[in-house]
Amino acid sequence: MNSGRVDLDIYELIIFAGYLLLTVAIGFLVSRGGRKSSKDYFMGDKRLPWYVVGTSMVATSISSDHFIAQVGAGYTHGIVISAFGWNAWLVYSLLIWIFLPYYMRTGLYTMPEFLERRYNVTARYLFAIFCVIGYVVSLIAGPLYAGGLALQTMFGMNLVWAIVLLGVLTGAYTIYGGLKSAAWTDFMQIGVLLIGGILVPVIGLAKVGGLAQLVHDYPQKFQVFHGPRHELFPATGVFTSFLSAGIWYNCTSQHIVQRCLGAKDEWNARIGVITAGFLHVIMPLLFVIPGIIAFKLFPGLERPDHSYILLVKSLVPQGLRGLILAAIAAALMSHLSAMLNSTSTILTMDLYRKLWRRDASEHQLVIFGQWSGVFVMLISIVIALLFSTSQKSLFVLIQEGFYYIAPPFAVIFTLGLLWRRANGTAALATIFLGFAFTLFLQFYLFKNVSFLIPYANYLHRAVISWAFCMVVMITTSLLTAAPAAVKTDGIIWSRSYSALPAEEQARYSGWKDLRLWWLIFISTVLSIYGFFLWYRFEHPEIP
Repeated sequence: MNSGRVDLDIYELIIFAGYLLLTVAIGFLVSRGGRKSSKDYFMGDKRLPWYVVGTSMVATSISSDHFIAQVGAGYTHGIVISAFGWNAWLVYSLLIWIFLPYYMRTGLYTMPEFLERRYNVTARYLFAIFCVIGYVVSLIAGPLYAGGLALQTMFGMNLVWAIVLLGVLTGAYTIYGGLKSAAWTDFMQIGVLLIGGILVPVIGLAKVGGLAQLVHDYPQKFQVFHGPRHELFPATGVFTSFLSAGIWYNCTSQHIVQRCLGAKDEWNARIGVITAGFLHVIMPLLFVIPGIIAFKLFPGLERPDHSYILLVKSLVPQGLRGLILAAIAAALMSHLSAMLNSTSTILTMDLYRKLWRRDASEHQLVIFGQWSGVFVMLISIVIALLFSTSQKSLFVLIQEGFYYIAPPFAVIFTLGLLWRRANGTAALATIFLGFAFTLFLQFYLFKNVSFLIPYANYLHRAVISWAFCMVVMITTSLLTAAPAAVKTDGIIWSRSYSALPAEEQARYSGWKDLRLWWLIFISTVLSIYGFFLWYRFEHPEIP
C-alpha cells in the first residue's frame, strides 16, 4: 500500500486551525497576573493542582515522534516498548518518597541549584550547561524537526513552515506566560491527545478481532522479558535503566521536576506524580498496540515508521482525521512548551542571576526569562531546519547522547541525598570520569572484550556506566575530606521526609491518603508484569 500523505478536507483543517488558536488563547488567558515575580513566572505561583501536575508531566514526556517512531518500534519489537513507561513506578516512587520532599521543603527553583547547595558551584554550572545544550539541541530542536517531518509526511505540510509554525505558536504563549501557561495548556493537550490518539487503536482492534485475538496470533509481539543477549531490549537492561536514565530524567531533570515544584503543596505534587504514573500505564494503548495492529494488517513493511500513516489512511474515516492531526500537534506543543520554559528557567536562575546580575530585581528576572525563551526558540528552529538537511543518523546520535549524561548525574544526585560522606571533589570526578568511561566502554570494551560483545547495547552500557560512577563517587569521597556540615545539614534523607507535613496529613486523610493511591498504582503495574511473566513461561520457545 502506498504510504503517502493523508488527505484532509476543509472541515478537518478548520478543526486543526481552531485547535491551534484555542491552545494559544488558553495559554495567554491563564497567565494573566502570573508574571509579577520570578515565582509567578517560573513556578506558576506554586498554585498548580495535582491533575495539572500529573498531566503536564506526561505531556512533557510525549512528543509527535511517538506517533512515528514508537508506533514503528511497536511494529518491529512489540509490547516490550511499553516497559519503559510502566517502569515509571520505580522512578516515580523514588521521586515521591526521596527526592521530592527535599525539593519542595527547601524552595528550590532549579535542579542545578541543588548541586551547589550539596557540593559546589562548579557542579551547578556544569549541570546547567549540559542541561541547556542538551535541551536545546535534542529535546527542543530534535522533536521540533520530528514534528515538522510528521506533519509533512502524514498531511503534506511544507516542512519548513510546519517547523516555524509549531515553534512560533508554542513559543508565543509559553514565553508570555511561563510555567502556568505551559502546565495548563498541557492539561488541555493531554485530553486532546487521549481523544485523538484513541481513535486508531479502537478502530484497529475492531478490525483485527480484538486484543485477545491479536495476542493469540502474534505471541512473539507480547513478550516483555527477553534474555540478556537480546540485541536491543534485554530484561537486564530494560529493568535496570531506572538507575541511570530513569533517575536522571524523572528525578533530576528540570522539565519534569519543575511541574512538581509548581504544585500548591506537597500532597498535590506527590499525587500529581501518581497521576502521571497511571497515565503511563495506558499510554501503550495509544502508541505500541497500533504498531502491532499494523504488523497484522500490513506485514512486511520496509519502513515500519510508516505504520501509523497507513493505519490513519486505511482505518480512520474522513471527517475524523483532523483529530489525529490535533493530537500530533498536542503532543509536540506540550513537549516544546515544557522544554522551553525549563530551559529559560535554568538560563535565568542558574546563569544570568549567578554570573551577570546577582542583584537582579524580580521584574528583571522575568524579562530575561522571556527574552531567553525567544532566543532559545529561534536557535531551536534553526537547528531543527539544519536537521532537515542532514542525515537522520545525526538526530539518533544526539538522542543517544543522553545515555552519556544520565549515569554520572543520577549517581551524584542520589548519593547527595542519601549519603552524608559524598563530597564535591567526588562529584566532579564522577562527572568527568563517567563520561570518559562511557566512551571507553562503547568504543573499546564492547567491541574488543569477548565476553562483553554479546551484551553490547546502550541499556547495558548505561547500567555498567552507572555502576562505575557509583564506585568512583564512593571511593573518591572516602579518600578525600568529608564535606562541611553546611553541605549536609538538612539535606541528607531521613524517614521523616517520607511523611507529609503534619498540616497536610490532617487535610488529606482517608481516600485522599497518597499512600493508598501509591499502593494502587504499583499494584496495577506489578499485576501487568505478573501477567507478562506468566505469558513468558507459557511461550518458552520465543527468544
